[in-house]
Amino acid sequence: MIYGKLEHYEAMGLTSLGDAAARSIAWIRALPANPQVGRFPLDGDRIYAVVFRFDTVNPAELRFETHRRYVDLQYTVAGAEAIEWSPRDTLENDGEYDAERDLRFHQSGAVFGTTINAPGFFSIYTPVDAPRPAIRVESPGFVFKLVVKIAVERFGTPKKS
Repeated sequence: MIYGKLEHYEAMGLTSLGDAAARSIAWIRALPANPQVGRFPLDGDRIYAVVFRFDTVNPAELRFETHRRYVDLQYTVAGAEAIEWSPRDTLENDGEYDAERDLRFHQSGAVFGTTINAPGFFSIYTPVDAPRPAIRVESPGFVFKLVVKIAVERFGTPKKS
């Protein structure tokens, strides 16, 4: 799991994450202040973004989740959410893997860390990470965010010359 402010992406040394991550960051930086909700292809199904809005809730109403085929780069446009994180292998599965949605839920377990994703902050979760997003910060609230889905085989690949 990686967490930080978008403006510090390069200073954090994250350019080493490769071309797909750099393309995703450039796309986020070029967004208008109030982007449209929906799905946006950046490189077909290999890199795409989903922009959506939701209300945060209590953690007891949520499950940890993991993905096999994609790395998630989450960025908050407005509002704030807490995201709890645990290593995938420390949690029990809660249901079968849904290949169509690239999604498996997990039962509650030990929380290894919590981030507060507010406007301008991002977090990155790989297939070994299990985030539990959409948690209220102080009280339930509205969040406007996006998730860039980067195919695992594209993540960390160097820029082509």
